Amino acid sequence: MVGALRRPRTAGDRFVWPHFASIVMFVVGSALAMSVLYGPLQSYVWMAFVSFLCTGWWIGLGIGSTDSSLVRSLGWVCRAAVLGCHALWIYLAAVFGFLLGWTVPAWLCIVVGACLVAVVATARRSRDRFHVPLVIPLGIWIAALLSGWLAEEHLLRCDDYLSLRPPVELIVPGDGRLAKCQPGEVRPSGRFPRTIWEAPDGERLVFTTQGRQAPGGIDGSVCEADVRTGVISKCVGRPLNKAQGLLDFPDRDRLLVVQWGILSPAGVSGSVLFEVPRSTPLEILNEHWFDEMFADGFFDRRTSTLHLFSDRYNGLHRVSLPGFERRSALPYEFAPGEHHYDRAIEEGVACGSHLGAAIGGDPVTLRYFAEGSYSFLDHLSVTWGCDWDPQSRKVYTTIPNLGLLARIDYDTGRVEKRWFVGPGMRSVAYDRVRQRVYFTNFLRGYVVAFDERSERVVDRWFVGRFSRWVRLTRDGSALLATGNLGIARIPLDAPNFALPASG
Repeated sequence: MVGALRRPRTAGDRFVWPHFASIVMFVVGSALAMSVLYGPLQSYVWMAFVSFLCTGWWIGLGIGSTDSSLVRSLGWVCRAAVLGCHALWIYLAAVFGFLLGWTVPAWLCIVVGACLVAVVATARRSRDRFHVPLVIPLGIWIAALLSGWLAEEHLLRCDDYLSLRPPVELIVPGDGRLAKCQPGEVRPSGRFPRTIWEAPDGERLVFTTQGRQAPGGIDGSVCEADVRTGVISKCVGRPLNKAQGLLDFPDRDRLLVVQWGILSPAGVSGSVLFEVPRSTPLEILNEHWFDEMFADGFFDRRTSTLHLFSDRYNGLHRVSLPGFERRSALPYEFAPGEHHYDRAIEEGVACGSHLGAAIGGDPVTLRYFAEGSYSFLDHLSVTWGCDWDPQSRKVYTTIPNLGLLARIDYDTGRVEKRWFVGPGMRSVAYDRVRQRVYFTNFLRGYVVAFDERSERVVDRWFVGRFSRWVRLTRDGSALLATGNLGIARIPLDAPNFALPASG
C-alpha cells in the first residue's frame, strides 16, 4: 500500500482532505475491486455501499493529531479498516490472478502496469495533491479477471485442445469439430458436460450439461455417449441453464436427472426432474416440475424419500417416491457443490459451507463438520468439493479460498491434517487403493493427484477449462473428468508424462 496509511504533515496537523480527483479514483477503484460481490449478491447496491464505505475510511486517514482524542481514535479505526480493505484486494488480485490470468489480454496487462507506475510516481506527494491510489490498478485487475471468467465460460480456445497430452484421452468431445481446431482459434464452446453417470459395463455414459447452445454443438440438457466411439448419440431436455443431479435407481432401471434455473409451468424460475432409462436409447419417460430451484439430491430408501438441495439455500426439500409428492422441508440453509451418498449404509458427505457436512441418521440430518470447532481457520474455510472413505471414516475436502486440502474425521468433524495444494480446487475423488486424492482446478482446467503417503502433489493433467467434476471409473482403472472440451479419461496405470501449462 504505497502511501495508503501515511498521515499528512501540515502546519497545524489538522484534518486534510485528499485531492478531489484522488477521491473519485478511489471510489471507482474500490467499486471495481468489490465487483466480486456481484456474483453472490446479484446486486450493484452492495458493491456501491462497500465502495463508499472503504472510501470514507480512506478519507478518514486525514484526521490530524490536534483533533480530539475521540476523533483521533476514529482515525486509528480508519487506518485499520483501510489496511483490511487493501489486504482483501491484494488477496483477490493474487488468487484470481493465478487462476484467471490466462483470460486477460496483453493490452490490459499493460494498462494495469502503467497504473502501478503512476501509483509509485505519485506516492510521496502530500495528501492534498493529486496522487493515484493503489486501488486503481488492483480494481482494474480484479474486474478484468472476473469479466474474463464470464466471457471465457462461453468460449473454447483451440490451443487448449491442442495442448492435451497423454495419458489424457478426450473420449467424448463436446464438439465433433474439435479435430479441425487451428492454433490461436477461439470459438463458442456451446454446452459442455458437467456431471456423469457410467453404465455398469463402462461402455455408455449419461451426462448432464451446462452453457449456451452453439450451432453444431450439444443440443440438450442431458446426453448419452458411446465410450468406444466417442459419439454423442442423443440428447434430451431443453438446453437451458444447468443440469446437475444424476441419481441412479437400479431396481427401477431408471436414472433421475435434475435440471434447474428454467421456467416452470407456473412461470417462475424452478426445476424439472427427468426420469430416463439406464439403458439405451436415452429418452424422457416422465417429467416432474417444481417451482423450487432443485439442483441435486439423494434418495433415502428406508422412507422412499428423495432429499433435494435448492440453489436458493432455503432447506433440504423432501419428495416422496414413487408419486413425487412434496413434503415439508428440513431447516437446512445449505446447497453443496457436490455430494456422495452410500445407500448401502445410508450415510454420506455433502460438500459446501465451511468444511462440508455429514449426511446420516433416521430421519436424515446434516451435521456440519465446522460446528463446534474453535478453529478460526475452519470457519474461514469454504468448500465446493469433497469425497470420503466409508471404511476409514475419513473425509477429504478441498478449500479453494485458502488453497488447502483437509482430512477430516467423519464421526467427530475434527480436522486431522491440512495440506497446501493451491487455490481454486473443486471436485474431489478419493482412491483408497492407491491412497491418493484427485481434485480439479476448476478455472485452470487441471486434474491434480495428491499422494497421501508422501503428502505431496505427484501429478497433474490438463483436461479443459471449467473442470467441474472428477470420479474414478467403476473398475478403478481410470479417472473421468468433465471440462469445456468434453469428457476426458485418464488411465491411472499409464506412465506419467510432463504436462506443459496451457495459458
